[in-house]
Amino acid sequence: MTFAEDTIQKIINDYNNGKSMNSIAKKYNTYATTIKRTLTKYNVELRHDARKEGSLCVQNGEKLVKWAKSQDKLVTKTELAKVIGTKRLSPSYFIKYPELGQYIKSYEQNELQKYSEKLYDWLKENHILYKPNDRTKLKVNVTALLLKNHSDTVLQIAIKPKCVSLKKYSENMIEKKNRAHEQNVNIIFLYEKDFDNDLEVLKELL
Repeated sequence: MTFAEDTIQKIINDYNNGKSMNSIAKKYNTYATTIKRTLTKYNVELRHDARKEGSLCVQNGEKLVKWAKSQDKLVTKTELAKVIGTKRLSPSYFIKYPELGQYIKSYEQNELQKYSEKLYDWLKENHILYKPNDRTKLKVNVTALLLKNHSDTVLQIAIKPKCVSLKKYSENMIEKKNRAHEQNVNIIFLYEKDFDNDLEVLKELL
């Protein structure tokens, strides 16, 4: 199916304004695959490909960040969803607005929780935006991905939980170090002594 130039522009505008391929296809009495082919032909970045760039089309993201920041406590995803009138919050919000994650309650149930809370408090006090428990940068979980001016830095609490064997713990730390090296990412390991010194090491490294 071939579209007129003005129709093509309308299709592109609809997609860039957040409409799905299915809804656009229905509007023009065609198939979603045809819409996708048209968008690809005109070099429109598809949203499922945009995840890596953090440019997903989501609405009210700034509103959610502002609301969450104004609370005197950590909030749940359900509470955030209610702010924008939905039952569930799309994961896309945390892809486009990764700093949103720092205002979400964490249900970490191990002895490292006191360290992660201390780290997150330190980052907030020093006005450093971060995304907690991030997997996007190294494809393995790290304690925090820093944002904005420190976007190529990740922080990892390097304290072995009692429930993890030394071998498994060591392998996990080595894997994170190797992945950081491969991705040219600066990884800072934080040890118990660093927390005893009120994370002064971060002032030197950041």
